[in-house]
Amino acid sequence: MCRKISSGIHGSSASSITRAEAELVPKFIAAQVSDTELRQISQQQGPDVAAYYEAQNELIADMLEVNQHHTDDALETQSERRRLRQHQVDRAVRVSVVVNVLVVIAQLYAAVSSESLALFATMSEASMDLLSSIILLLASIAARGSDRFSLYPTGRFKLETIGVIVFAVLMGTFSVALLVESVAALLSTSGGPNKLSLYDSACVIAAIVAKVALYWYCYTLREYHAAHVLMTDHRNDVIVNAFGLFMAVVGKHMVHWMDPLGSLLIALLILRSWVHEAWGQIKLIIGIRADPRLLQVLTFAALTHDPRIEKVDRVVAYHSGAKLFVEVDIVMPPSTPLLIIHDVAESLQEKYERMPGIGRCYVHVDYEATHRPEHQNAVA
Repeated sequence: MCRKISSGIHGSSASSITRAEAELVPKFIAAQVSDTELRQISQQQGPDVAAYYEAQNELIADMLEVNQHHTDDALETQSERRRLRQHQVDRAVRVSVVVNVLVVIAQLYAAVSSESLALFATMSEASMDLLSSIILLLASIAARGSDRFSLYPTGRFKLETIGVIVFAVLMGTFSVALLVESVAALLSTSGGPNKLSLYDSACVIAAIVAKVALYWYCYTLREYHAAHVLMTDHRNDVIVNAFGLFMAVVGKHMVHWMDPLGSLLIALLILRSWVHEAWGQIKLIIGIRADPRLLQVLTFAALTHDPRIEKVDRVVAYHSGAKLFVEVDIVMPPSTPLLIIHDVAESLQEKYERMPGIGRCYVHVDYEATHRPEHQNAVA
């Protein structure tokens, strides 16, 4: 007889309050620290202690929120909210493409007109940003439209992660080329000040303002992978463009070699930033585990999901690209009918898969928790 029953389909959620929920929720609410108390703790015990209690407040809020979203009405509302947010993310990607086209044109004019190597570096970086926006847009479009009968039954959401890795490689190659050009300009004895004008500066300042606006818009959608990448990109652009303009101004009016030095430093900054970004995306592809705080929320969600769940044996969450895969083992009484087991498992799965960032959930039902852990990879 099989000891485990796995659910891979959706279903409705149980509406009854579990004993664990009835016992824990009042304690969690009582454990929350008010803003006034946080200020007092910060003054009396230090900011580190206050930060601990603030993080505890956020964890409690996440735990309480997750159980408010699994009724049928709440699920429908949450699904509608997610569709709206995804529409906003798609709009952010499209607007970023349009703005990046305008920024490239403005910075191309400024770089050619001023003959500033630092502004040429910022223009080249803006051109790569345009390419990144196009890659993310195409990946976002390609990631949608899969179903269980398609060639990719679990979806193609890894395309966004792969797109970021491809772009990071391109940015690294560009940075190395820019480093070579900057070093050559610094070693040259025939260089002179650039020809930066007021119109050139105005073009760069307009690009900075546009990037600041896009950064704040993407910041409001940062829980979505594509928006988070764009947010990071726009933030870096603001820093790079402001620094490039500063070095170009100094190179014209004070020391001419500051201009190629600015280009060199910008290239190093771009290289460091995208090597770090590429490694982060590679870890997502490999399957790095989820944040421990999320595991606590997932465990609480399972424990308080249904009164017929006796124990939560194991909760594992790991990345498969930008999305998370979740595996949870729950324990139910041995005499529980298969029909009940199925309904509880599928409703828990649906509850998890409606949480932001979770792409897939597998719920395993057991009748005891004393056995050796299963499905463990052998280590040579």
